[in-house]
Amino acid sequence: MHKLVLKGFSFLKNFWYFLKIVCVFCIMMLLLYWIQNLTHAKWEWLGFIVPFLDSLIHLADSICSFSFNFFGALFEFKYLGGIIILIGMFYFMNFVIMLTELMEAGYKSTRDLYKKTEEMAMNKALQDTIAREEKRINKYTVTIHTTVKPKFSHKGMNVDIDKQNQMMNDFIKQKLGVTPMLFEKGFMYMFEDFNRIDEILEVLFKVLHGSTPIDYAICIQSGDNMRQLRKLISLKNYGKITMAADTSYRYRFNKTHKYQTSQLGIFQNEDTTIEVHEFKEFS
Repeated sequence: MHKLVLKGFSFLKNFWYFLKIVCVFCIMMLLLYWIQNLTHAKWEWLGFIVPFLDSLIHLADSICSFSFNFFGALFEFKYLGGIIILIGMFYFMNFVIMLTELMEAGYKSTRDLYKKTEEMAMNKALQDTIAREEKRINKYTVTIHTTVKPKFSHKGMNVDIDKQNQMMNDFIKQKLGVTPMLFEKGFMYMFEDFNRIDEILEVLFKVLHGSTPIDYAICIQSGDNMRQLRKLISLKNYGKITMAADTSYRYRFNKTHKYQTSQLGIFQNEDTTIEVHEFKEFS
């Protein structure tokens, strides 16, 4: 329909331009017709347009019938009046063309505004749908893997990592009321309310910044994507709380954000890549 309307406007403009050419042609014919009548000649080839020219001259004569005799030749202003009428029609076509172009521009502007409004409404509806879907994701998993910090790793320090892990789990259980499960040679904690993740993060950052001889790689995965969680764990980002891009995106839909997120990088894992983000405390 839009293309048909545009073709209609194009046809109208071409038609008005054609009428302008017709006006110029008629002016030339009227001048020749005037010369023929002044010289009392008879040009048969003008016959095809004489009826129209006579009608035009008659109209001009009804408006202005002034004439005068010059050296035996009768000069009638009705011919000049006809020429003026044709010139007026020529310039009127310019006005009509401009009006058609304004109408076309108005149509395009209105259509663009309608499409933009429609797209905005569709985008808003899509955003609302995405927000609803994201907010339905409440379950998430936290894993913690530990290792002895480099400065405590020499034999003389003799760090009991099992004891340190037990102290960490006791602290988390006391603060959050969750019991860990063994997972991928580390510990896994299950939570059911992603909207309250800031409370969990507060405890996890205390673990991360604790003055213990072990370092922590903490991973968080929203939903049930265990395969992606294993990829995060395999990167062993010690000293950070990391997550994949989908978990970072889910965090945007929480009402409160006590922590900021930033992209840590894009990593190759076997035949796939994973975009890794991390939670950071506001400085």
